[in-house]
Amino acid sequence: MLPIILRGIDPKTETSVTDVARAVVRGKLSDLVTGSDRVMVGEIIAERLGLDVGDALTVLIPAVSADGGAFAEASGVDGCGHIRGRAGGAGRPAFRQQSTTLRALTPGGGAGEGLRIRFRDALSAPELAARLRPKLPSGFELFDWTQDNANYFRAVRIEKTMMSLILLMIVAVAAFNIVSMLVMVVTDKRTDIAILRTFGTSPRRIMGVFMTQGLVIGWLGVALGLAVGLGVALHIDTIVPFLEQTFHFQIFDADVYDMPSIPSDVRWLNVLVISLSALLLTGAATIYPAIRASRTAPAEALRYE
Repeated sequence: MLPIILRGIDPKTETSVTDVARAVVRGKLSDLVTGSDRVMVGEIIAERLGLDVGDALTVLIPAVSADGGAFAEASGVDGCGHIRGRAGGAGRPAFRQQSTTLRALTPGGGAGEGLRIRFRDALSAPELAARLRPKLPSGFELFDWTQDNANYFRAVRIEKTMMSLILLMIVAVAAFNIVSMLVMVVTDKRTDIAILRTFGTSPRRIMGVFMTQGLVIGWLGVALGLAVGLGVALHIDTIVPFLEQTFHFQIFDADVYDMPSIPSDVRWLNVLVISLSALLLTGAATIYPAIRASRTAPAEALRYE
C-alpha cells in the first residue's frame, strides 16, 4: 500500500498543457478514456507494487461519514501505463480540467476541481498569476509553479547565499594576502623609502607607488580568475567529457542523478557584480600598507645604516 495523489486530466488537451505524453514509457495517454476507470501510475509506484500494463489495482479513498466516523472506500481501477516522470517546457497558453472518472471515485463527487494554465515563458508565471488573481471570482485560488515548489526555491536561495559568502571569504583571504605582502615589502624597503624621501619624494607619491603595486597584483588576479572561470563555464560541455574520458570516471551518473551532465548558465550581471566587488576589495587592501609606507620617517629609517 502506498499513499498517492490522484489527478484527473483530459487526455485530448493534456498535451497542450504539459509534456506528460513524452514521459509515458509503457501504454499510451489516449488509453485514458472517460468512464473506463483506467489510471496511469509512476514508474516507481509500478515497480514497488509489481504492476504491468493492464493490471488491476485497488484505490482506497478516505472519507468521513455523517456521524463523523472515518472509513475508507475501495475502488477498483485498471492500470493502462507507466509514466517516467513529469516533464516541463514552454508552450502556448492552454487549460486542463479534471476528468469525470476521478470525480466518480470520490464520495459524492467531491474531488477538487480546477484549471491549469500554461504560458510560453515559465519564468513569467508569478507575474501573470498576480495579474489574474484579482480577476478571479470569489472562492477561487490561484497558485503558480513557484509556489508549488517553494521548498526547492528556498533551498536554491540558501545555496546561492552560502556560495556568495564563500566567494566573499575567498576574495577577503586574497585581499588579506595582498595586505600582508605589501606590509612585508614596506618593511623590507624602509631604507629605499627613506632615500626617496631624502631626495624630495612626497609622501603622497610614495603612497601612490605602493597602491599601484597592490592594484596591479589584485587586478591581474581578478582578470585571470575571470578569464578562467568564464572559459570553464562557457565550455563545460567540452571539458567534462574530456575529463571523464581521460581519467575514466563519471561526474554525474545517469542512474543516480536526474541530469547526466553539468548545466552551465552564465549570468553576466552576477559576473559583473563579483568582479567589481573583487576589484574594490583588492583596492581597499592596498590603502593601509600604502599609508604606512608614506609615513616612514627618513631619519629613523637611516639611523642604523
